[in-house]
Amino acid sequence: MKNAVIIGAGNIGRGFIGQIFSEAGFETCFVDVSEPIVNALNDRHEYPLDIVRTGGSKRLIIQNVRAVNGNDRDAAQRAIADCDICVTCVGAKAIRFIIPNLVGGIKRRYAETKRPFNLLICENLMDADKYIHSLLEPELTADELANVGLVETSVGRMVPIPDPELTKIDPLLVRAEEYGVLPCDRDAFAGGVPEIRNVVPVSPFRFIIERKLYIHNMGHAVCAYLGMYRGYTYISEAITDPEIRVIVRESMTESAVALAKRFAMPFDELIEHTNDLIRRFGNTALGDTCARVGADIPRKLANSDRLTGASLSVIEAGGHPAYIAAGAAAALAKQVSENGGDAAEAFDTLTGVSNGEYRNFTLALYEAFAAGASLADVIRRADMLLYEANL
Repeated sequence: MKNAVIIGAGNIGRGFIGQIFSEAGFETCFVDVSEPIVNALNDRHEYPLDIVRTGGSKRLIIQNVRAVNGNDRDAAQRAIADCDICVTCVGAKAIRFIIPNLVGGIKRRYAETKRPFNLLICENLMDADKYIHSLLEPELTADELANVGLVETSVGRMVPIPDPELTKIDPLLVRAEEYGVLPCDRDAFAGGVPEIRNVVPVSPFRFIIERKLYIHNMGHAVCAYLGMYRGYTYISEAITDPEIRVIVRESMTESAVALAKRFAMPFDELIEHTNDLIRRFGNTALGDTCARVGADIPRKLANSDRLTGASLSVIEAGGHPAYIAAGAAAALAKQVSENGGDAAEAFDTLTGVSNGEYRNFTLALYEAFAAGASLADVIRRADMLLYEANL
C-alpha cells in the first residue's frame, strides 16, 4: 500500500486531504504537534468526516490513518523520508516551523534511495512554492534540492472551524462541504506525475492559483467584511443579504473579467464558477463565521493577497476595481476602528500601494464605511466611481 504524509492534522488536513488519500487507497500518516489529536488518531486509526449541506449531511469514516508528533524529530523525519507523497497544510504562518523536519526527511531520503520527493503545498499563500524553496535552499545541497518537487495546489473545499460542542463529543470530528477536487501544478513534480484520484494536474497552473485567490478567497473576504459591518455572524447569513450579494457578485465579476483577459480563458466558465461559489457561500450547515473568514486583515490586504492582489490584477487588465475596493474599504474601516491611526497611512502600509486608482477608490469608499453609511449608499458611490473612471 502506498503511503502519504500530511503535515498538519487540522481542518484542511483531516477535512479534505485525508479523505482524498484514504479514498485513493493510501495509508496516511499525519504529522502534527497536538498530542490529543496524534494520540486519538493512533488509538483509532480512523476519524469521522461529516459532509454537510443546507438540508442534510452524510458521515464518512476516513480509515488507514496514523500520526506522529512533529516534535518527535526522528519519527517525523523518518515518515517524510519513506513516504510516496507529502502534503503540507499547516497555515502560511506556520510553514517555517516545519522546515527542519522537511530538511531532515529529504536528506535521509536522498542519502538512502535518491527517490524524488514531491510536496503538495495546500496553503492560502501566493507563491508558496517560492517561499518554501527559499527556506529549503540554505539547508539542502544542490543535488538534494534538485530532487524535490514543490507542487502548488488550489484548495477549493470550505472547511469551517470545528464546533466546540461537537469536538467535546469527538475531538477528531470535522465538517466540510462536498466539493472534493484538488488541482495542482503539473509542471512542478519531480520524477513524473503520480495518478491520484481527485488530484488533478493542470498546466499552466498560475491561472488556477489566481482564480482561487482573486475570485474565491477575495469574494469570501468581501462577504465577511460586509457581513461584519452589517452585524451578521455567519457567511451564509451575509450572502443572502441582497446588498451584500450585489457587492460580492460585482467584485468577483471584476476579477473574472480580468482573469479571462489575462489568461485567455472563457469568461462564461469563470462566471459559472462565480455563481457556484456564491451558492456555496450560502451553505448554512457549514456554520462558517464572518469573523473566521475575515480574520488577519493585514495579510488579506497585503500586496499580492486577495483584496489588493485582485485589484491590481483588474487594473493590469484595463479594468476598474471599484467593488473589490468596497470590500477593501470595509476591511480597512474595521482595521482602523480596532487599532486607530490614519486610514491613508494604514492603507499604504498594509497594501504597499501609495497612489493610483485602487488607493483612491478604497479611501473614497472608506469614508462611507467610517460614517456608517448604508450599503445602498456604498453601491451608489462605487457605481459613481466606475462612471467617472470610464469617462
